[in-house]
Amino acid sequence: MFISDESIRIVHLVAKYQSITTAAEQLNKVPSAISYTVKKLEESIGVALFIRKGRNIELTPSGVYFIQHSKTILSDLDALKRNTTLIHDGVEQDFVIAANNIVPQSALVKFINTFELAFPSTRLTLNIEVYNGCWDALYNKRADLVLGAPHNVPSSEGIISESLGVLEWDFVVSPQHPLATLMKPLTNTELRQYPAICIRDTAVNFSHQQAWLLEGQKPLFVPDFTMAIALIQQNTGIGYIPHHLASPLLNEGTLVKKPMQEHKHATQLFMAVRSEGMGKVCKWCLDYLSESAIKNEICGK
Repeated sequence: MFISDESIRIVHLVAKYQSITTAAEQLNKVPSAISYTVKKLEESIGVALFIRKGRNIELTPSGVYFIQHSKTILSDLDALKRNTTLIHDGVEQDFVIAANNIVPQSALVKFINTFELAFPSTRLTLNIEVYNGCWDALYNKRADLVLGAPHNVPSSEGIISESLGVLEWDFVVSPQHPLATLMKPLTNTELRQYPAICIRDTAVNFSHQQAWLLEGQKPLFVPDFTMAIALIQQNTGIGYIPHHLASPLLNEGTLVKKPMQEHKHATQLFMAVRSEGMGKVCKWCLDYLSESAIKNEICGK
């Protein structure tokens, strides 16, 4: 049994206007053609969809069911046609981005909003990675684009990358922490006494790194900066926080920034994609992310 999408649409139109004649007028067809299509569809499925009442017709219970459930079929057919055309035109149907956990959420939200307007039919997935997990996701094909990957590109072969700038860090403690009252730059010996709040590297096939951890210092691993900040504020440990996250808390006085003899350098951030098989979505992302204002937002400036 074959049911065309055209016949389904005609049935929907007849049901909407409760009139063969009006449906025919909407489609610039003669009423007999519409009536024939409805009759052939009813014969095909073996049930009556309409009850004829003079010039007007009404849906039978079976017809009501048909209308309700065929809406999804029409929607799926439209999506199938649209996505097939997009793939033919080089627009990716799915696109996965791996973003460094230190990239400001506001920059990611703005990017996703703009992306959705540009490619409403592409299914976007954004995954958050930590440290070398960013590069791992790209090189092991768990992501099509990596945003905010740190330090240096591991290997340039088959990779297109661009520097986004640097992201600054602040070493912070609670105002009640013993280190808060020390006026001189802190030494590693002083720092090593307290647990370092760390977020575990998400790399699978790359070596794990830490944003900051001294040799012999106890690490305390947490899932994200929200928990890291809360633990630092409650004197559970100490650590580095991206400046864009630390700044409002320093202004509130709920965190204290401390100088160190060996301060952590700013982190160089990159965006990168695999050069092979880039579609229109990937190329658009590279163009969008290359704008200087967007780069600054990604780097928390």
